Amino acid sequence: MSRTSIEDIEKEIDKILSEAKEKKMKIIGDARRKAEEILSKPFPTSTYELEAEKIIEKAKKEAEEIIREAEEKAEEIKNIDENKYREIVAKIAKIVAGVE
Repeated sequence: MSRTSIEDIEKEIDKILSEAKEKKMKIIGDARRKAEEILSKPFPTSTYELEAEKIIEKAKKEAEEIIREAEEKAEEIKNIDENKYREIVAKIAKIVAGVE
């Protein structure tokens, strides 16, 4: 090969490498700008807030159900007849005293 053609090849290689570096820098610059744009936007919390509200509402309903059931049981206990009441008290007293 002649000296000129080697120099031409080297110049072409340098040109290709230079263009590749420019493209690389452009891609990196674009990626950084896009990342900054994404990071600068407020985080969309509305979806999560709706989900949290649903969870809270479900928990409130469950708590209300538990309270309602407890009130019903309390009412049942309050309304047991006197003989049953005395029987329960006697049983508890024996348990506490260690007799039973």
